Amino acid sequence: MTSTPDPEGGIISTDKCVSLGRKTKSEGSQGRGGSGIAQPDSNVAVKASKFHKLSNADDDKMIPVLSSKRASELPVSEVAWILKADLQSGLNNAEVCHRRASHGWNEFDIREDEPLWKKYIEQFKNPLIMLLLASAVISILMQQFDDAVSITVAILIVVTVAFVQEYRSEKSLQELSKLVPPECHCIREGRTEHTLARELVPGDTVCLTVGDRVPADLRLFEAMDLSIDESSLTGETTPCSKSTAPQPEGTNGDLTSRSNIAFMGTLVRCGKAKGIVIGTGENSEFGEVFKMMQAEEAPKTPLQKSMDILGKQLSLYSFAIIGKTVFTFCQ
Repeated sequence: MTSTPDPEGGIISTDKCVSLGRKTKSEGSQGRGGSGIAQPDSNVAVKASKFHKLSNADDDKMIPVLSSKRASELPVSEVAWILKADLQSGLNNAEVCHRRASHGWNEFDIREDEPLWKKYIEQFKNPLIMLLLASAVISILMQQFDDAVSITVAILIVVTVAFVQEYRSEKSLQELSKLVPPECHCIREGRTEHTLARELVPGDTVCLTVGDRVPADLRLFEAMDLSIDESSLTGETTPCSKSTAPQPEGTNGDLTSRSNIAFMGTLVRCGKAKGIVIGTGENSEFGEVFKMMQAEEAPKTPLQKSMDILGKQLSLYSFAIIGKTVFTFCQ
C-alpha cells in the first residue's frame, strides 16, 4: 500500500481507488434494496439507461497527453478544458484512479538489477569470444601455452571493458531517474496535499516553490518571479525566467524557448508557481531523454573493434583448417 501524510493529519493512500469503488457499489445496492419503492415506468427506464451509457462512454474516454510544444501554444483555459482539469479544486480521487489506470504511474521503467557476476558471465556469450576461448583450449591441448595465455588475457580485457561500459550505462539511467523528486504538493478535492510524485496524473494541479524539483511536465497558470534551472535537461547553465502567457506557434521550437512550461526534473531557483500536469513518466520531455538513453548502445572501443576483426580472422582460419582436414581425411 502506498500512503503519504496529509498536512491536516490524515493519510492519503492509493487504496482510495479500491474504497471508492466499494462505496459506490454498496450505495447502488442500497438504492435497489427497498421492496416498497415503486418501479419506474418503461419510458423513464429507457431514458435513464441511455443516459448512463452516455455517462460511461464519457468516463471511459482517455484523457490525452499534451506535448509541451502544443501546450505552450494554447491558453491555460483551453489546456484545462482538454485535460478536464479544475485549476482551483484539482481532481477528485476517483478521477485520479481512473486516469492512472490509463496513463500509469509517474515513474520510469528501469530494469531490475541482475547480480554483477551474472552480467559479467553474459559477456562471454558473444560467438567471437567463445571462438577465442576454444582457440585457447586448443592451444593448451597442443601445449602452446604462450599462445593460450595471450588469447586468454586478450579475452579478459575485452570482456572487462564491455562489462564496465554496460555497468556505467545502467548507472547513468539510475542517476537520471533520481532527478525526479519523490514527493510534491498537489491540489486535490479543494485542498493542498503532500503526496508522492509517482501518483501524479495528467490534469493534476501542482504547486511549486523555491528548492522544489518539478515532478512532471507542467503548463504554468500562475507564476510569481519564477526562475527555473533547466541545466539537467537542456544544458543551459543560466536559470530560465518563466511566465504564463501562451506562445505563438513557430517561436517555441526548442525546449529553452517554452517559457510557460516547467519540465520534469528541473529545479526551482526563485519564486513560486502553479501548473497543470500535461505529461508524466515517459510521456514527459525528460522521459524522452530517458528512453533515448535506454535504447542507445554504448559505442565500441578501438580494442573491441580490433578483437572483432581478430575473431573474424580466426574464424576464417579455423574453418579453412577444418575444411582442409576433412578433405584430406576423405581422400
